[in-house]
Amino acid sequence: MNLTFGKDTVTQNGNTYSFNTVVLRNSTASTRKLTIATEVPEGWQLLFDNRRVFELAPNQTLSLPLRLAAGIQSASGVYPVRLFLQVSGDPERTTYPFMAIVGANSRWRASLLKPNLVLSKAHKAHSFQLLLSNKGNSAEELNILVNTSLSLDQGKNRTVKLAAGKDTLLTYSFALAAKMLDDFKNQELTLQITDKKKENQLLLQKVSTFGTVFSENPSGWYNFPMSLEFVAQNVTNEQKSLYVNSNGKLDLGKGRDISFNYRTDNFNSQVDGSSRYAFLSYRSKQWLISAGDQSDFGEFLIDGLGARLAYDNGRGYRAEVLGINSRIGDAKILSGTQAFNFGGNQQLENQTIASFDKENQINSFLNKSTYELNWNKYHHLILRAGLSTEEFYSRAQQSALQQSFAQQFRKNGSSFGVNYQYYSPRITARFGLTATDVNYPGINRGLLQSNNEFTLQFKQSSIGVLFDYNERQLNPALDTGSLKYRMLGGRIAEYGLKTGWKYKRGYVTLITSMVSQMHSSSELLPINSFKLNFNTGMEIGKGISASFSGNMLRNYVSKTDWNALNEGNIAFNQRNPGVNQGNPVVRSGKYSLNAYGTLSTKNYGLFARLDDGPSYYFDFINYLNNGYSTRRLQIAPYYERSFFKELFHFRLQMDYTSDNSLPAAEFMARGDLSLNLNDQGLSFRVFGAKNVRATPGNRSDYMSLSIRKSFRVPLPGIRRFVTMKVQLFKDGNANGIYDTGDELIPDASLMIASQQLLTNKKGEIAYKNIPPGAYTIDLSQVNNIKGWRPANGFQQTFEVRQNSSFYLPFRQSQYLSGKLNVQKDPHSNRVFRPGNIRIMISNSKGESFSTLTTENGGFFMNLPQDTYKVRINTDLFEEDFRLLEDTFNADLLHKNSEHIVFELRERKRQINIRKQN
Repeated sequence: MNLTFGKDTVTQNGNTYSFNTVVLRNSTASTRKLTIATEVPEGWQLLFDNRRVFELAPNQTLSLPLRLAAGIQSASGVYPVRLFLQVSGDPERTTYPFMAIVGANSRWRASLLKPNLVLSKAHKAHSFQLLLSNKGNSAEELNILVNTSLSLDQGKNRTVKLAAGKDTLLTYSFALAAKMLDDFKNQELTLQITDKKKENQLLLQKVSTFGTVFSENPSGWYNFPMSLEFVAQNVTNEQKSLYVNSNGKLDLGKGRDISFNYRTDNFNSQVDGSSRYAFLSYRSKQWLISAGDQSDFGEFLIDGLGARLAYDNGRGYRAEVLGINSRIGDAKILSGTQAFNFGGNQQLENQTIASFDKENQINSFLNKSTYELNWNKYHHLILRAGLSTEEFYSRAQQSALQQSFAQQFRKNGSSFGVNYQYYSPRITARFGLTATDVNYPGINRGLLQSNNEFTLQFKQSSIGVLFDYNERQLNPALDTGSLKYRMLGGRIAEYGLKTGWKYKRGYVTLITSMVSQMHSSSELLPINSFKLNFNTGMEIGKGISASFSGNMLRNYVSKTDWNALNEGNIAFNQRNPGVNQGNPVVRSGKYSLNAYGTLSTKNYGLFARLDDGPSYYFDFINYLNNGYSTRRLQIAPYYERSFFKELFHFRLQMDYTSDNSLPAAEFMARGDLSLNLNDQGLSFRVFGAKNVRATPGNRSDYMSLSIRKSFRVPLPGIRRFVTMKVQLFKDGNANGIYDTGDELIPDASLMIASQQLLTNKKGEIAYKNIPPGAYTIDLSQVNNIKGWRPANGFQQTFEVRQNSSFYLPFRQSQYLSGKLNVQKDPHSNRVFRPGNIRIMISNSKGESFSTLTTENGGFFMNLPQDTYKVRINTDLFEEDFRLLEDTFNADLLHKNSEHIVFELRERKRQINIRKQN
């Protein structure tokens, strides 16, 4: 398997998106299954194909698009992005990196006037404001995209023209019913501002509630989140399949959860075999316990009823025990695995497997070890070794050849592998060798495989060499047929050159190679091929992209091999009388082309594929035998679109296929409709195909549908959450206890666990359905009463293990007030707003307090007796504004109150007047 990127480096201006392409190529002689995992810097987002398992036929190439978005707070610089390729049957996974460069913004600036918006029941309409400033000498056109689930009156996507040297203030408003505020959870709205040069800036607008009651969770009981799905496949033909699938996951807290999945058998009685699937799992930070249907894609590819127990101590050691009774046949496996991580860059893993195959009357035992080492960032080494033994415990119904091999009753086997990879910005090198003898059990039995590459990377190009070899020998004791055909299961070897170019809008890769193939089921005829592989991808214009992949081959058989086969293989001559005899070069040379490409825009696309000639080994054998050559053309335009804020999505595709194996060309119409009602937890999908041209014996028409409902099942009696109530009062007699006659404090703003709350007329709030634990109440924002402060400090922590009420006393205190006074240049049109600027206060003990200015620049805070230094945050002031003084002293030790005024002046524009002689 080989994985390459369209670009080894992608560039992002600011925090915009960048695109890349992942190209997978299967150069082996068998179909391979694989998975791809990704790793991006913290806070980044990667949009990639969400299929869990890819399947590639021999010599198949697959191109996958990739979209990358840097984190909102990412600084300019170079960041690594890694993909991990895991091929089924291979114990190690291969790392493939590319680099992402984040640039800086310039010329214009965007800022939120109130990045922390607090909602209140006193207002039905709410809004936040975005300030756009252009300091350049030319106009800017900016696109603003808001990512939020809130319904904005101004829409989520708009374009604004910003004049040179001007500011523009945009207001976004939305409405929420008062009853919705009790359950409204804090949200973060992402604003992406992009100019015509694709430079962009991302901002976060936080929105929280300002109510008396807030419910962190809908219920105080445990709720089991579940989904139930009804699926009907191929309902219009004889292959219909009806089943129900359900799954759920219960979060128990502290990294623990219980999950299940259950799928029924097919309700359609015409379907043979069992498709039922069910398991129940418990997971914690250290343990995984799972019972029910299990699967293992290691050595034996088994699926069935079993159990799995895994342990991870979090310090580099993990272990697993797995037992499975196969769903198909009569086979069982039992395996145990241990892995040790040490030195920060090394791992040693050992696995022991016992397989009991009663159907084939074979017991297999193997033990394999893997050592993995990473060093110097670029080097990666894997060593593997395994020993095995097989017991043939019955000779009934065996062929004479199988009995002769089974005379010893037991066969020992071995396996060895080494894989070395070196990836740097300039060099890519890999060497891999796997050697497994015919007595080593599992899917790698008799496999000799080597994959090698050396590539030099330049600024915009690359050049390299490759050599891949795959050979599989079969075990005569296990396989049927004559000895000659069974001694060599087949081989494929490929060597060649690869080059690549990249440019601003795309990439090109070219591989020229020589391929040699031979398979046992085709009379051991060696076939040689000259192969040219071409891949390219490009962005043609705004929102338009194209990709193309193709293979051109010239297959031939040497005269020596052809004459040897015709002279020595009597069976072949009897089946194919007169084929190429006397003139072995008539059909021994044949060109073939296999190519496909895609052209796509936002809503439209076109896929096309052409197969002309025998592209694969057995196609060429068929061509030699009877002269048949594949010729297939497929053209598939499509249109897709989403409506109603992406609740409804549809795709329509028309396939035209011309194939010389069909009596007539096919016109296939395909449709896919989906409806996603996320608020109701309901989704519906229907898709199918119809051959609009009637073809005798056609069975390709089908229609499938699915209905999925998500819901929560309460578990009454099993309490998960608790409720805390808080009441604020003025402690007039300073005894710390709420007494009859103590004045309550309404309309006071406080914060618990980042959730904003407002006391009612009784001075109380309720924080409902919260997990048990310690909660800190922040009282620093109580600014509606002057001369009263929290008796026990602005930050007070309480342990909440059950439903509890807390009374918080306030005592008389001094208070500090002030104002930010702004004087502007009368000839200036620049806008300055004095609100939401932080005032920082520190006392003689070094303790710090802070508050924010109001919309008119005012502020005040209740403080205990002491002397204070009061500073204003100057980071928000642009160079056109200056403070006369940014720090003041306040004496609340001898005074009950102090008032401070910060004077801010706009610099006047200077005019130079020159005399002209």
